[in-house]
Amino acid sequence: MPSLDVPGEFLRHAVLDTVVPHASNIDLEAALTSALEDGADDLSSVLSFIPQRSLLFFDEVCTARVVLRLANCSQNSLKAHLQNLEIRVDVFAIDPAETVAENPTPTRDLIFSGVVDSQADPLVVVNEFEGETGGGNHVYVIWSIETFLKRPRIRIQHPSVIFIASATLNPTETRQADSREDVYLPSLVPASTNVLQPLASDAAFDHKDPFLPASRLLRVVPAQYSEDPIYNVHQESGHPTRIVPAASARIRYSRLNTYSGRPTTIANLDFEVTPFLNCEVIFDKADLHLSDGLIEALTDAPGVFPPVTCRPRDDITLVYRLTPEYGLDSIPSTTAMVSMLDISLEAVVNVSDNCNPRILMQWTANVDFSMALNPTFGGPSQALQRNNRPASLPMIPSHANTPSSGVPANRSSLRERAYSTTDLGMTISLSGPPSVEVGKPFSWSVFIVNRSTTPRKFAMIAIPRRKRSDPRGHVARPSSSSMSNRRSDQVAEAVTDDNIVHALQKSVAGQEAELVCLSTDVRVGALLPGTCFATEIKFLPLAVGSLRLECVRLVDVNTNETTDIRDLPDILSLGKGAAGVSIHLGS
Repeated sequence: MPSLDVPGEFLRHAVLDTVVPHASNIDLEAALTSALEDGADDLSSVLSFIPQRSLLFFDEVCTARVVLRLANCSQNSLKAHLQNLEIRVDVFAIDPAETVAENPTPTRDLIFSGVVDSQADPLVVVNEFEGETGGGNHVYVIWSIETFLKRPRIRIQHPSVIFIASATLNPTETRQADSREDVYLPSLVPASTNVLQPLASDAAFDHKDPFLPASRLLRVVPAQYSEDPIYNVHQESGHPTRIVPAASARIRYSRLNTYSGRPTTIANLDFEVTPFLNCEVIFDKADLHLSDGLIEALTDAPGVFPPVTCRPRDDITLVYRLTPEYGLDSIPSTTAMVSMLDISLEAVVNVSDNCNPRILMQWTANVDFSMALNPTFGGPSQALQRNNRPASLPMIPSHANTPSSGVPANRSSLRERAYSTTDLGMTISLSGPPSVEVGKPFSWSVFIVNRSTTPRKFAMIAIPRRKRSDPRGHVARPSSSSMSNRRSDQVAEAVTDDNIVHALQKSVAGQEAELVCLSTDVRVGALLPGTCFATEIKFLPLAVGSLRLECVRLVDVNTNETTDIRDLPDILSLGKGAAGVSIHLGS
């Protein structure tokens, strides 16, 4: 048999499996030793002696173990090939209740994929045994990997998760080239029989012996032992483990009714423990970060602010005051200011004394700091009715658009964002990167708020800017052929001759596209009154310099009414390798 020192023979009889122990600080070496002393033979029976988790949670940071069993592996071979071994773990969310008869392709969604750190030292357990054909050993190599069990993107009726591991051996280039570039026949191996040997004495071949090996015509029976090298091993099957959400969270906003010089929003953060648990959950961390503003916690009393011990069905609400850095004097009255709010929540689930998994929830939300509306504006009277009458008027001072110095505000600070309010009651915010690179796609973030009283559904189209045609008026240019044949008293002067039209068409220069919109069909809605929607528009810059669009057109799907948004962010396109240079252009 070939030696295990050859890279292709290291994983020939290897078996791979995964396990999620119940205890967080389990001694795997002692558990494996106890299982081997009890006479466990195959890998599955050995791992059955380790108490495993029967229930996992979404948003959990779970520590899984990958166990690789090698047969008749020496210490030198293990040291030589262990550093070139890559271990990967994929976690899938499945529905074990589905059968092949009902669904030939079972529903599954990849919720985690990661590689074990190659610098980490694995746990190695060696089991020596005596068999009928002689002595041997089984080497158990165990790695630890932290997996984050995120929520699946598809809806699963009875969710469970399976861990699938794979091992790939990446030998050195020299040894791999030596094993694959040896095209010569090994020594002491007979060559294939020449089928055309009887024709060697035929004079028609002019002293050239024809040769056709029998291996090209006959079916080749493979030998019992395959000489093909093995460089990867996959786990045969996974063990489904039930998974449920341990907690859910959401955030709600409410604007203060009182008027102030700085817009303020109250955020209510709800953390609710699901009824699927029968144990305590310690809600110990809540971090909120506002991109361009300040956050003040209004609930800091003991027993309300983290850490809080919760039972199933408990609901904890944290109240925060969100204040932007800008005031009313620095923004126009018709703009909608939107900020990004990063939320991070952590909790510990006390399943048992030695099992305390941690869950982590992170997401990003939008906060609208638009101007507060005047509630005393009232409804329209019977004597005056207008179709596009606003629902209310903004409560801002008369000097909101002009600073105290009397100089108009500089729009250079708003170059990356643009805000517009349409007559249809829609508030639109567009934001983009400060600079882009030629040939590299970029995106504009679009945030739309429906402030009208009716549901809205729109189609968004980006209209490119085109060069204007010749503004000169048309001049009659009769050709010489028409002049020679016409009579001044009977035939009128030709408006345009065919020769002139042909010459004008031939002299027209084509317009090269400088900015291409990659989002050809952007749909918005249906938006209910008071709701918002976020989407993206992708572009591809093809020229260097300041690029602009003609407008972004909103088309009402129900009424076909169009609205052009011309206040758009600036697009500064730089050459390749210069995207990191900061260039500011005056308005």
